[in-house]
Amino acid sequence: MKIAYIITWNLGHNDGVTRKVLRQVHEWKKLGHEVEIFCATEEITKAVNGVTFFKKDRVWSSIFAAFKNRKVYTNLCDQVIKYTPDIVYLRWEFHKRPLARLMERIPTIIEINTFFQGEFRRRSRENWIEKIRYWYYLLTYKKFDKCCSGFVSVCNEYLQLGQYDKWNKPHCYIPNSIPLDKEQKPIDYLAQEISIPRLVFISSGIQPWHGLDNLIELAEKSVGELQFDLITGFDVGYLELPENIKVHPFLEKDEFLEIFKNAVAGIGSAGLYENGMNEACVLKLREYLSAGLPVIVPYKDTAFLNQKSPDWFLELPNEPSSLVNNKEKIMDFVERIRGLRVQTNEVLPYISSEIWEAERVNFFKQVLKMK
Repeated sequence: MKIAYIITWNLGHNDGVTRKVLRQVHEWKKLGHEVEIFCATEEITKAVNGVTFFKKDRVWSSIFAAFKNRKVYTNLCDQVIKYTPDIVYLRWEFHKRPLARLMERIPTIIEINTFFQGEFRRRSRENWIEKIRYWYYLLTYKKFDKCCSGFVSVCNEYLQLGQYDKWNKPHCYIPNSIPLDKEQKPIDYLAQEISIPRLVFISSGIQPWHGLDNLIELAEKSVGELQFDLITGFDVGYLELPENIKVHPFLEKDEFLEIFKNAVAGIGSAGLYENGMNEACVLKLREYLSAGLPVIVPYKDTAFLNQKSPDWFLELPNEPSSLVNNKEKIMDFVERIRGLRVQTNEVLPYISSEIWEAERVNFFKQVLKMK
């Protein structure tokens, strides 16, 4: 099968989304398929093997940006057509006429990675640009949904909230995943027994659904009892942080694994309620688990739905102040699992990209059979 992957993102930046996309493509190629990525981006920082870049403008940078970007996406779609794929995989994108025309020619599956209406509605309260984006979404999103060939959601809840079944098209949910070597060992736990337990929290952005304010609230109430490593992709200098939060800038994987070695557990996103969501499969949680860290999860994780939670998995309610309101549960959990590392064979069924990406490719084949 020949697959064209279309995405608007800066794939030259080694963030969670970039790692996810490149991992997906790697797994598809391992399964014997040919894949090329077609990426529209505002910044081309470096060449990436298997990626064709198309330089676009920031939509609100000038009155001409929208016209220029239409040409950019037209060029992108022309290149996809020349590539002659069997199927197109599109990471969700605002409606663009060139992409809609492409969907009419080549079977296209859209990846759903959030509850868009909830997220854009919340953002619309921030400023007039976000309000326009929300209106544009409401006016145009059905055009893509009508002409695509199917949907793959990272969560079951997104399919339900977005009512994708009304289009009578193939749809499924496949959680985000991460490559795992069956023989790999979890990282060591290096902290001293007498030291204050450390928890790690990765936050790639300042969006409310990451729940940074809830982490700060917990830290303020646990000075002397817990320490926190905050790994960020943004400047937090303007924030007043309690003394028990240590901030780290954006780190490469080998660097944040060093931070993990002193952590008792990792904390997942703590503000999904801001987007009207209760379920997720965030990438940071997969990074924690792949390293062997136990996890604290203030929401429903897709890969763990309808299953008894393992001993190394603490699920908390998805609500404001969930972390601080459940401080005693967190302290008990930390005390119980301190020094524990989860073995790779235990997390494989939940987060292995080899398992989940094979499921995704099988869905591609089902969609093509129905065309």
